[in-house]
Amino acid sequence: MSAFHRAVPAIVRRSRRAQVVAAVGPLTALGGLLWAFIQPRRITLLHPYGKGFWYLVVEPPLLVIALGILFAAFVARPLLHDLEELEG
Repeated sequence: MSAFHRAVPAIVRRSRRAQVVAAVGPLTALGGLLWAFIQPRRITLLHPYGKGFWYLVVEPPLLVIALGILFAAFVARPLLHDLEELEG
């Protein structure tokens, strides 16, 4: 076996179900990012005059982005691990 084959791991094909689960978080975060670009007035961080802390932090596009990241990190990753064990 050559040094290249030892250094580069084999490509693992995921099932369609695993691909969908892995894509939900990033697609949700991307949707929130697109929402923020389409409706920039929804992001009050861009014009915070006279707004309180919670009004600045709790913005729908920011929450959608955070939800996508949290889903990918804390739900999809363990679920993918379980799917890989189930499928063998």
